[in-house]
Amino acid sequence: MQLHRLFKAVLLAKLIAVGLATAAEPQPAAAPNAVSISVHPNSPWSVTGGDDIAQLKRLISGIGWEFEPNADTTAGLKAVGVKTIRCINVEPLPGRFAPDGSFAVEQPDRLLGHLHTCRELNARPHVILATALHPDLQLTVEDVKQQPSIMGLIPTGTFGPKDWPKFRRYCQAYFEYVMVVQQFPDAEFEVGNEPDTGGAICPAPPKPASGSRALYEAYFNLYRNVAQAATEFEQQHPGLKVRLGGPALAWAFTFKYGEFNWAERFLKDCGAEKVKLDFLGLHYYGNLSSINGEYPANYPSFREMLKSTTEWRDRYCPEVPIWFTEWGATYQTTNEPQSVINGNFVGAAWSAAFLNSMLENRVDAALYLVTTDLRQPVKDRQGAYENVWGWPSLFVNPQIFGRAYPKAPYHVFEMISRLEGNRVKNSGGQRTVNCIASADRDRKRMTILAWNYGLQLPESGTPVEMGRDEAVSLRVDDAGGFFGTGSLRMRRWMVAKSVGDAYARFASGQSLDAQSCALQDVDRRSIAIVDDQLRIDFTLPSSSVSLVEISAE
Repeated sequence: MQLHRLFKAVLLAKLIAVGLATAAEPQPAAAPNAVSISVHPNSPWSVTGGDDIAQLKRLISGIGWEFEPNADTTAGLKAVGVKTIRCINVEPLPGRFAPDGSFAVEQPDRLLGHLHTCRELNARPHVILATALHPDLQLTVEDVKQQPSIMGLIPTGTFGPKDWPKFRRYCQAYFEYVMVVQQFPDAEFEVGNEPDTGGAICPAPPKPASGSRALYEAYFNLYRNVAQAATEFEQQHPGLKVRLGGPALAWAFTFKYGEFNWAERFLKDCGAEKVKLDFLGLHYYGNLSSINGEYPANYPSFREMLKSTTEWRDRYCPEVPIWFTEWGATYQTTNEPQSVINGNFVGAAWSAAFLNSMLENRVDAALYLVTTDLRQPVKDRQGAYENVWGWPSLFVNPQIFGRAYPKAPYHVFEMISRLEGNRVKNSGGQRTVNCIASADRDRKRMTILAWNYGLQLPESGTPVEMGRDEAVSLRVDDAGGFFGTGSLRMRRWMVAKSVGDAYARFASGQSLDAQSCALQDVDRRSIAIVDDQLRIDFTLPSSSVSLVEISAE
């Protein structure tokens, strides 16, 4: 028995020695010209002054409800933590005006569809107002005949409201229906949809030119009336707060065109008149300009425009949060090459880089454009439809493929939702490679989101890839102190060209299925700590995004 115990002890010592020797063996040298990234798990880091990881997850927590969502899309949105649904094209509300001017809402089926999804997700509705008018508020030909200033102008389109007090009561009925009757007290409301390029109702014909002073004054009067209605509603309903914002600008347009910059003027007027403004709503698409000034474009870079807007906000309306209530890689929405980046690996890589820029520039909230792709009839094929891949959306249209398969940008949302713990410092990275690292000390787990993005997106035309495949050498310093063990495992997921990219399969004639359209697990291995450091080498293809997870075995 004693000899047996002695034999076991000697064998165990030999095994330990062999294990230590194996762990201590030098790792192969990193690839020549590899991009080196060092992560420091014991060094907290923040670019926002708060919890960067929580804020990054907030930036992916909003999306527009459109086209044909179903149980698949609801499950997918829930999986990545969507908590705000943008409800657009839900006007006018059906209902009747009473003789006293009050408005009684009837059955608003489209709005109720949006709100149903909000309930399923436990999400708040973000309702777009003042893009259409109830018939009783619309200017008619007979009304025009009674107004000498516009006599003879036949209203082609919708103009009004012709009765501002009744319009304000309509708005108050809208607030009450959503917040009280449908029980969404935390609902948000935004006035108009890109009014600087004509996306809001106007009081009378002729409609002013995009970006003009006259168009701005018409919009600001509209916003002022909605804000007055919201303030009166709050006074009538103590304890309820209407979260109201605008102007939902196309934004970049009047940085170059128009009579003045609408973002600056709107903030100045709201501040001077003390008009209710709970958030500043803006829109941005990546084909307008570079994100951070990487190349010249028709408009200033996203960072430059946001810097100017933030300075105006601080001057005129301090502390009002800035929200991007539409965003995506390109505003082109066809099946052409310059549009389909919204649905493929390029759109995924752009989204990672853009989300990082929003985080660094302290954007408070964001709403990705839409849930699913639009379907459209196939020319010359009666009853046939095709998926329009060009929409900045997270899923294909389920009516086309039988299931709402995720598009490549969805996987970026998915990877961000899997980041654990708090952000930690990383250094290095170069050219087109960047990353965000986080660490959960209690679970002894690290997650690193890394992307390689160097594309030039023209406003129209084919994107130009300026990046290249990059060898990456990822090093975790003080790994032994953080993990407390030398035996670790690593997993890496990736979305890249033909990897986790539903559009690539579609374009090559392959059918879509759940496995091929899912986020792809591309690397699993055991790794060892050497000299208190951990090193992982891998390749980031151009326009790709990876999530690396490191944990104890």
